[in-house]
Amino acid sequence: MNTEEPIEPISPWKFRIGITILMLILAFIGLIFTNIQEEMGWNYWRAITPIYGLLCLFTSWYLRKKNQVITSIKLWHEVLHWVGLFGGVVLISSFVDRGIMSRFAAGVSILTLLGFSVYIAGIYIERSFIVIGIVLALFAGFASFLQQYLYFIIIPLFLIAGVSLFFAIKRKRNPKDL
Repeated sequence: MNTEEPIEPISPWKFRIGITILMLILAFIGLIFTNIQEEMGWNYWRAITPIYGLLCLFTSWYLRKKNQVITSIKLWHEVLHWVGLFGGVVLISSFVDRGIMSRFAAGVSILTLLGFSVYIAGIYIERSFIVIGIVLALFAGFASFLQQYLYFIIIPLFLIAGVSLFFAIKRKRNPKDL
């Protein structure tokens, strides 16, 4: 006799919120690394790019499996989308290796490309990625222009993005409650 209860799968909305929070936390950590030391930030953004790609691909796969995403884009299109980003990261890395670009500028450039790629994935694949892409782009802008006062601006921005995402998802789940 089996006494174990079956494991219930995570609801698509909880899954979306979890992935979004994880991606925003990873971005915030990268922003801290970039601000503390440019070498650490540069290496972090290069390492985190494939993780973002895998998180987006996994999210797309999971939501398709749950029939929560209706899209005409095939999974291999999404893979090519992220391969293009990885190609851009390799190209920027070659600029750094040749001394054309500093590590800080390259890190901010990779963050910008990552934000753009996540934003485009949000348009075609999963809407919650749009918010993440915008936040990544804002992080890149703040990192390059306001490095001195970054934490005073980014923490409230992070909180505003989280609250906005919460209400956007709540509205999507229960439009009659608003």
